[in-house]
Amino acid sequence: MVIEFEQMKEQEMYRLVREVYPEGSLEIAQEKNPELEDLSEAIREEEEYFVGFLKRFMESEQNRYYVLDIDGRWVSALRLTRLDGFYYLEALETAPEYRRNGYAAQLIGEVIALIKEGGEVTIRSNVNKSNVASLVTHKKCGFSIELENGVNCLTGEVRDYVYGMIYEG
Repeated sequence: MVIEFEQMKEQEMYRLVREVYPEGSLEIAQEKNPELEDLSEAIREEEEYFVGFLKRFMESEQNRYYVLDIDGRWVSALRLTRLDGFYYLEALETAPEYRRNGYAAQLIGEVIALIKEGGEVTIRSNVNKSNVASLVTHKKCGFSIELENGVNCLTGEVRDYVYGMIYEG
């Protein structure tokens, strides 16, 4: 079941960060603190930072978060921002222990179905060129490469390490 969040309570933000994005918090904590053996405090700091970001993200009525819930466990999530005539998909992630089960594709497919209830849609997304799993998932869901070097649709920054993907349907 896909849960759409127009608003998100702080408790839900922490659940999202801890259940779907734990790998990101750990990786950033390790990068910032290579000398530490116990990263628990550094991980908490990264979780706090992410929750702060989520609070700001959720302030805009153009922004939504979608979470795939499987038997009460949040297994995959993505952010979606409505911009001038299209949607911008970011932060597609599946919890490490649930990868390779098709959950990201299921989430994208269900989100596309939800937003297409209002008519045809265009969705843009950036995918790291080295992230084969994400590229395959996006293509499976109807995305194609639009730009060799992706553009962050929120900042205009061109990124040579990502493809600019597009879904039109």
